[in-house]
Amino acid sequence: MYKEFFNFSAEPFRVTPDPGFLYLTDQHKEALAAIIYGIAKRKGFVCITGEVGVGKTTILRSYLDSVDEPGLTFVYVYNPNVSFQTLLRHIFKEIGLDYPGDDIAGMVDALRAWLIAHHDRRKTLVLLVDEAQNMPIGTLESLRMLSNLETATEKLVQIVLVGQPELEALLAERQLRQLESRIAVRTRLGPLSRADSANYIRHRLKCVALDEKPAFTDTAITEIVRVCGGIPRRINVVADNVLLTAFGHKIRPVTPKVVREVVRDLNLKEPGTKGRRRRWFAVGVPWRGIGMGLGAVAAAGLVLTGGIALRDGIPPSSPPSPLVSAPLPPAPAKTAKVEAPLPLHLKSEPVPAPPPASAEPVPELTNAALPPLPPAIPVDLAPVANLPGTTPAKAEERRRTLRIVAPGDTLAGLAFQVYGRVDRPLLEAVKQHNPEIINIDRIQVGQLIEFPDTAN
Repeated sequence: MYKEFFNFSAEPFRVTPDPGFLYLTDQHKEALAAIIYGIAKRKGFVCITGEVGVGKTTILRSYLDSVDEPGLTFVYVYNPNVSFQTLLRHIFKEIGLDYPGDDIAGMVDALRAWLIAHHDRRKTLVLLVDEAQNMPIGTLESLRMLSNLETATEKLVQIVLVGQPELEALLAERQLRQLESRIAVRTRLGPLSRADSANYIRHRLKCVALDEKPAFTDTAITEIVRVCGGIPRRINVVADNVLLTAFGHKIRPVTPKVVREVVRDLNLKEPGTKGRRRRWFAVGVPWRGIGMGLGAVAAAGLVLTGGIALRDGIPPSSPPSPLVSAPLPPAPAKTAKVEAPLPLHLKSEPVPAPPPASAEPVPELTNAALPPLPPAIPVDLAPVANLPGTTPAKAEERRRTLRIVAPGDTLAGLAFQVYGRVDRPLLEAVKQHNPEIINIDRIQVGQLIEFPDTAN
């Protein structure tokens, strides 16, 4: 819309990860070099992390566009929130490998045979996982099986994990410690510095400018940098809205006034602030009284019954300690000869005493006192009646002991639905009956869990 007005060949601040606009800071060069080195040297696992919008996906796309190493077969995983079996199916589809079965062991063996055959022809499979922090723990742990596919000198599969800082916390989980120890190359992207942010804006403008006339004043660029905190995606959103607003007002070059208008419209706050500054005063205390009595209040430690709370800035994140209840000294009697201002005295309402504590004992919570849990997702197990040796009574019994995990479900809650009680040995028995459960405190939505009769 504003391209003709600013004489641009394209929109300079699109939020899509376009490698054509790639601006490499030192840390982006380091991340790109980590991917290139890790894959070229067949290191196995490479991990790139960073906050939302710092350019992780752009780096990944830039690598794919620029890599010229022959023999690399890439599989890009854009939706990592899948089971390991589904992930293997996606890999098979991308590399053109046909396998009729659904058993994971057979699929891994088939993939290993494919990798060895292609390794003899100097070809390597590269698995690129974007938004890896969303991958289930079970799937991440199973990736370690793929990393075990190797020769005596190098890995047969190269895996690049790209994700937000939550990925680092996920890899720090105890059940993933073996996977975490296998990550050979890793780096983290942070926000841009102020100088890099300004150069980033000028770089993208230069990529599309068709004349030498500036689109932004230097002060307008400084204003955008100030409110965006070094996050490239945020810079793109603000700068694109600024250009649109300037086009509406027919202003070129863009001025700081236009930037401030956009910042107000987008309800943005400068990084490091938590909102508008506020002043807090005791009710009924006049401004003049505050100025006169501030020294006396400070000397009293700001701890008076019904006291005064003066804050110039942001209130503390944690609630203040309750005021100490203490009687005020009597105010001096007023006389006709008073030349100096009187000290500030605050009146307070009497604080009612708290009710006496009840002597009744607190009842002990039991399973029977627990609130009823919402019903789990119903499971259609009609085909179980058709299995050999399965009677209708056995089919009905099995239906009662199967549950599909719904959002918000826990293993303890589902066990309580089935058995009417919950304890640690009971949960361990359910876990042993369901080998796919890695951690009894962490089950996955959509997972089918069978509760054994022997646990009753």
